Amino acid sequence: MSKTSPTPGHDEHVSLSAKVEHSLKERILNGDWEEGFKLPSEGKLCTEFGVSRTAVREAMRQLRGQGLIETINGSGSYVSGGRLENVAQAMVAYSRLAGTRDASQDLVDFRIVIEGEAASRLAEQDDRSALASKMWEAYHEMESADNGLDFANADIRFHLSLLETCGNAFINMMGQALNAHYERFIRLAHSADDPTTRNMTLDEHKRILDAIESGDSTMARDTIGAHLGSAASRLRKIDE
Repeated sequence: MSKTSPTPGHDEHVSLSAKVEHSLKERILNGDWEEGFKLPSEGKLCTEFGVSRTAVREAMRQLRGQGLIETINGSGSYVSGGRLENVAQAMVAYSRLAGTRDASQDLVDFRIVIEGEAASRLAEQDDRSALASKMWEAYHEMESADNGLDFANADIRFHLSLLETCGNAFINMMGQALNAHYERFIRLAHSADDPTTRNMTLDEHKRILDAIESGDSTMARDTIGAHLGSAASRLRKIDE
């Protein structure tokens, strides 16, 4: 049997394990390998890709960390499925694999849906002021941040606090997974510590808090959507 090139056309400097990981991930996310499918043995994968067992094991470790496969001692590795955190991780993985603006925008749109619902639900709670206290703490940390990194970390805490207090475990789980994907970009966006970007971001977060405090669920949803859309636009400019 002829050996398969792991991922033709990719940067030749990418490690062999990353190439194997990318190829196996494509098969899972494209549906070629469905939930419960038993992956080929290490030996067969080594033969197919022409790599060492070390490279295959590292690729499998990465796939397990992303929730795409599960390994059962003495049995083998299988495609995961049915767990919500795996779904969220798979969506993020797909957006990275696709590498297109449409895929990235789809992920932004989904994040807007998730956090918009979280903000709307929080605004409807009778004890919304108490529940939003951690968001206010994060907001004040953003105001007093001495540098871009501290500002970015407080920004991240703001959104995680929103998800944690919305009262829905599934929204929280999906939102946390999506936020994990964006943390690096948020830190990059604020690394220059640009005053205009900082003030704009603070204003957007204040609008979200005011909408939640007022109990206006529609406004809360709209303000978080406007903020995430604006933030995504700023991130795209950095990435161009």
